[in-house]
Amino acid sequence: MKRILIPLLIMLPLTVFAQNTITDDIIIDQIERMLENSEEDLDFSELIEEYWTICENKININNLDELNQLIDLHLVNVFIIENINEYRKNFGNFMMFDELQYVEGLDDITLNILKPLVCFEKPKEKEKLRAKDLWKYGKHQTIFQIEQCFNEKAGYKEQKYLGSPQKMLLRYSFTSQNKLEFGFAMEKDAGEKNMLDFLSFHFLVKDLKFVKTLALGDYQLAFGQGVTMGSGLAFAASGGSLLRKSKKIRASKSANEVRYLRGVATTLNYRNFDLTLFYSNKKADANVSVVDSLGEPLVVTSLQQTGLHRTDSELADRHAIRQQLFGGNLSYRNSNFQIGYTIHKTILSCELNPDPRLFNTFYFRGKTLVNQGIDFYYVLRKFAFYGEAAISDNKAPAALIGTTIQPAGYIDFTVLYRYYDKKYQNFYSNAFASSSNTRNEKGLYLSTSITFAPKWKLIATADFPQYDWIKTTAYSPSRAQDYNVQIEHQINDKALFFIQLRYKDKEKNGSIDNTYMRELIHDRKTSLRFHITYPVGNDFILKNRVEYSGSYLIYQDVLYNPENKPFSFAFRYALFDSQKGAVYAYENDVLNAFSISSFYHKGMRIYLLGKVKLRWGVAINAKIGCTIYSDVNEIGSGLEKIDGNVKTEGKIQMIWKL
Repeated sequence: MKRILIPLLIMLPLTVFAQNTITDDIIIDQIERMLENSEEDLDFSELIEEYWTICENKININNLDELNQLIDLHLVNVFIIENINEYRKNFGNFMMFDELQYVEGLDDITLNILKPLVCFEKPKEKEKLRAKDLWKYGKHQTIFQIEQCFNEKAGYKEQKYLGSPQKMLLRYSFTSQNKLEFGFAMEKDAGEKNMLDFLSFHFLVKDLKFVKTLALGDYQLAFGQGVTMGSGLAFAASGGSLLRKSKKIRASKSANEVRYLRGVATTLNYRNFDLTLFYSNKKADANVSVVDSLGEPLVVTSLQQTGLHRTDSELADRHAIRQQLFGGNLSYRNSNFQIGYTIHKTILSCELNPDPRLFNTFYFRGKTLVNQGIDFYYVLRKFAFYGEAAISDNKAPAALIGTTIQPAGYIDFTVLYRYYDKKYQNFYSNAFASSSNTRNEKGLYLSTSITFAPKWKLIATADFPQYDWIKTTAYSPSRAQDYNVQIEHQINDKALFFIQLRYKDKEKNGSIDNTYMRELIHDRKTSLRFHITYPVGNDFILKNRVEYSGSYLIYQDVLYNPENKPFSFAFRYALFDSQKGAVYAYENDVLNAFSISSFYHKGMRIYLLGKVKLRWGVAINAKIGCTIYSDVNEIGSGLEKIDGNVKTEGKIQMIWKL
């Protein structure tokens, strides 16, 4: 396979999907921030796919429900959506993009964010679905993708990994008129033996009389602010309102093997009321500690989050437990107000009993868990008030409440307070938090966004989380402070730069071991980031970044995307020294893929990415990357260890669209 893949990668004229460079930078900044704050190794491909779906299927500026998607992506704040809607009421539907400059609060930076994402159509009346039309106007897309690390890892050398080093993915999707979508995905991770290790299917249809949405197969749920129910990941804001106007049901299209629901869900609509009912039944990976006489699991110590089945021990954990979830959400909404109630019950097929550790004293133990909560938001011109309160069946509460005000068109302030009790238990929660869990945290978040001059914007945030119980990194109650100031300047329609200064101070364990309660020390980090995106001629776009925090990262991106040509490419050359702490950088990748480099040690990183369009709707995308370290003789650890100081990986993707 390696002999086939390398020549293809070298011969292809390579590419990047870089038509929305400024908007891309905003999304990338959010994801990098989420990764830096995360305590888990998360797969953000689902969020990238959500963004690309909007890029490929533009939002109708004259449809309020579609516009609300931009709030969930945190690309615009809620007041801009309200002002756009108010303008439409007074002057009619938008006919062209230039009309948006007359909407209050829409500065030059926001206009350029919106430009590649919106279209201008008249709102359509609710029409009767006709299968013939849906199929006639639908779009088919098939993706086959293969990727591989070309260095031999210890897992293969020691014959611990059972399968080949190639990761493979096959996906098919069909979408039509924003009314119908269905498809499937099949995946095998590197090292896995089973060629169909993961199989996913989704079917979603909208506007069937009083049935607003119906989903079969794999799907995601999101209600309110995500405290009671948020099954997938959610974008994190970097300033501005944290309000979510969540999509209640959406199809799960990614190959993420953990964060999805499988079964049926539907939203029924009557006037201003929505009733959503859902049921999920899926098998999940878990660490088995006790089995019965037939070898069936009786007790598991944890639910696995990796989705990897490369070794005998990982295979033994595969589908060890069955998770069932059922419940509902009832909500009332008018033009600027919504209130909802959510309740759901999780049933595990065997007992979950984590190994007794001090930090996990309050983790869920048992087979059943009930969660319920109430959420609301109220938006009126220059004021937004939103929140959610939830409780698990051990009587532990979790809540957040926030407000955003816009005293003038180009300035807003946000204040949000959250309290997640150390005993709060929920398998499906993705509310705003400084870490990736909504438990054992309380804190105040402040932010402001100010357009202080034409094409200039200041974003400032401050977060003060506290943890009443110990964590894996802090064996005493602890607290943190996180300050961020960013100045953005829109040079022209295709050029943007920002300077970001961040200071973070968190308490963590000291170096003294073998004590029941460790003395905490302050881990302080100040980082400065400069990023600029600018065009050179008509076909080239350059991106430069310099980041320093004791560690440093410097990179140069070259994006070549000529008009009326069937090919394009992206190239990066990066230097890094992360001996005083890891640094992160998002990488351009093939369609719907997620890639962030976590730089450790000292060295350089190069990659080339590209696309060539062939006939009959076929496109070939490919990427090859190489990281060279100057201060180590082996890379990684355990079964992922590579001998030497060079790591090379590549991927190739074929897309067929009809």
